[in-house]
Amino acid sequence: MIGELFINGKDAYTTWGISMDDTSLSALMTPAPNKDLVENKSRLEHGKRVITDNPKKDERNLTLQINLTAPDKDTFFRRYDSFCDELETGVLEIKTKYQPTVVYKTIYQSCQQFSQFMQGIGKFVLKLNEPNPKNRNV
Repeated sequence: MIGELFINGKDAYTTWGISMDDTSLSALMTPAPNKDLVENKSRLEHGKRVITDNPKKDERNLTLQINLTAPDKDTFFRRYDSFCDELETGVLEIKTKYQPTVVYKTIYQSCQQFSQFMQGIGKFVLKLNEPNPKNRNV
């Protein structure tokens, strides 16, 4: 788990005890949609004209599930507070060991769900927006 996930340049596991849920990598790697193509309808022509050259990517929203773990209650709450402070910055640059040359530049929107189990494990379901999926350079 160490070296698996990086958030804003920090190792998420060593900094906050955070690891990815089994669906997180799939959520990150899901291809971004294309923007709608330029179309024009004219009463002087049959059908419509569609410009299909040079398609552009659209923003995308994604849901990222992560888990925060700690050996005791005090460490859990310290890590939780520190991670919430990181979320407050509004920007999460996410990198994984599986795609070392890709950084997902996202904007934090909300935490759709938070579940705490036994005061040592927490599950976050984060709603993120990637405004420009073509800007993933390290």
